This record gives sequence, structure tokens and C-alpha cells, in this order.
Amino acid sequence: MDGVTADAVPPLRLGLVGFGRLARSYYLPALRRLRGACAVAVADPLPASRAEAATALRGAAVCEDLSGLLAHAPEALLVATPPSTHLALWNAAQAASLPVFLEKPFVLAGELGAATGDAAARARLMVNFNRHFWPPYQRLRTLVAAGRVGRVTRIEFALHVDLRAWSDVTQHRLSAADGGVLHDLGSQALALVAWLAGTDPIGVETTLASRRWPDDHAMLRLRFADGGEATCDLAYESRTYERVSISGTAGRLRLDDPNMALHVEPLRRGRWRGRPRDLAVFAYRALRRSHSMARYSIHAALAAFVANVRARGPFVPGWDAAVRNVRAIEIAVRAAEAGRELRLETSQ
Repeated sequence: MDGVTADAVPPLRLGLVGFGRLARSYYLPALRRLRGACAVAVADPLPASRAEAATALRGAAVCEDLSGLLAHAPEALLVATPPSTHLALWNAAQAASLPVFLEKPFVLAGELGAATGDAAARARLMVNFNRHFWPPYQRLRTLVAAGRVGRVTRIEFALHVDLRAWSDVTQHRLSAADGGVLHDLGSQALALVAWLAGTDPIGVETTLASRRWPDDHAMLRLRFADGGEATCDLAYESRTYERVSISGTAGRLRLDDPNMALHVEPLRRGRWRGRPRDLAVFAYRALRRSHSMARYSIHAALAAFVANVRARGPFVPGWDAAVRNVRAIEIAVRAAEAGRELRLETSQ
């Protein structure tokens, strides 16, 4: 069975809910590298996905739904399903007192009030904000906190995703029922920008545009209490693209791609100077795919989840981060409808 360890402690029994592209291309490789855990059952409503799971996870039970999976007594759940399913899956998992590693966002806008669970249940949630586990992003955050760029004046984050590549199993990203770009990419962007800045923004303005598919582009403009600002350029496109830069009164930090080198620049330094190192790092990670941002960070996040299930320790990012994120999405959605900036009060 995948993930079996040679240690004396039996591997943690995991149930995998959803076997689409995310599970096949990222969760499964991470599970195969993960020490101390194994997938004992997988659930997916699609016959084709169940057939794929039966081939890929030999020895694991393959079920049509969560109730069938729970019959195989998993000790924790990994949920890689569309956002519209998260609320029901969370509530069912809490009825079974199971820790949950859940894809972002936690739930859709407007659903927080229906998410069940007391304090003990809330301590069992970890949301997959996997970029928090990528060393270059961790380094960015450390440098910002250390004042390397002075007072932060502007953060620019861009995340464009090749929708065709992510729609070969299901097309839920184009379904209004699953929240579209604002829930899919906006949840990741809002979590990352606040984490990098070390503080939550206090205002958001949202602009939506339809270029190839309905509302396939979103621009978030975030305002911070100290006068700094951030922009999040989010889109479903025909290629994947990700970039972040953080400008301050003393310099700038930039990642032109999360798989390239991190650059620390004084003011007015040209972009061209870092290109040879960028290309060398990018080539290394292309050759060692397990060291690319997505694969490495998802493995690291899952490893942290498994370790904390064993230690009964707190999950980070956990319930509080998940709730703040959903509340930020809710306000971003309302800002798009209002056509103006709205105040972000995510702690209410």
C-alpha cells in the first residue's frame, strides 16, 4: 500500500476524498513519498475516477461516497473535491470526529454559519494553503518581517492558471456553483498576501472581467492600515503563470516565478541582472519535479498535517485562518457587486 513506512508505529490510515487531477497529479505523488501514512480508501462519485483510483492505489478500498469510505475506518481525511462539496464533507467528518486536510477555500461564501463543530472539532481542520510551505515564499515573509525592504508600500501577486489542463477530469472551475476564480484562485491569493505582509488588509476592491469564459479574470486591490496596498491579478488562461513582488521604502523583493530564484534588489536595480540564476534554478526544478513549488509544497503541507495528527498538536493554517479567508472572499464578492472598495473585517 502507498506510503507504508518501515517504522515500528503503524502508518496513519488516511481516506482520500476526490480523485480528480489534483489528487492524481499532486496528492498521490506526495502520499507515495510520505513516511508514516498510507491511503486505505478513496471515494469519488465518478466511475472513471474510481477506475483510475483502483489502478493507482492498489490495496486501497475504492468507494462511491464518503459513507462508504468511512466504513474502512480512516484516522484522517484528505479532501480534494470542488468547493461546493466542502461544507457537507466537513460536517460529515466532524460527526465522525476525524481530522481533515481540506483544499481551499474551506467553504463557499455564505456557508460559514452552517459549518458545524465545537472547539475540539475546529482544532481538527487544516486548510491547504500550500504556498505557506514553499521555502522561497517563507524566505520572502522572513525578509519582509526583518524590514529588508523597509516599510512595505506595494505587493503585486499574479496567478494565471491553464484552465484546459485543470479541466481534463471535471469542469467545476467554470461552474458558478463552485465560486469561480474568486474562490479558486482568490482564496489562495488573499491568504498568501496577508501571510507575506504579516497583517490582514482592511479594504478590498474587486473587478471581474469575462475574456474567454464568464468572469475568468479578477483583479483584487487590497489596502492596508499603514497605507500600503496590494494587487492580485487572477485569471483562467491558456497557460500557467505566477509572480510576486514586494516593494518598500528601501528596496524590492521579487520572484518572477516561484520555481526561480528570489531576488533582493535595492531601489532602481534593473530586472535583467538576475536572469542567469533564475534560469539555473528553474532548470534544476524542472529536472527534479518533486522539488517544484506545487509538488514540494503539497508534500510538505501533507507531512505537517500527518505529524500534527500524530502529535495531537495544532494545525497551521487551521480554523482561524480558514475562517478569515472565507470572510475575505465574501467581502471581495460583495465588492465586485458593489463596484467599489469595501472594508475588510475578517475577524468578526
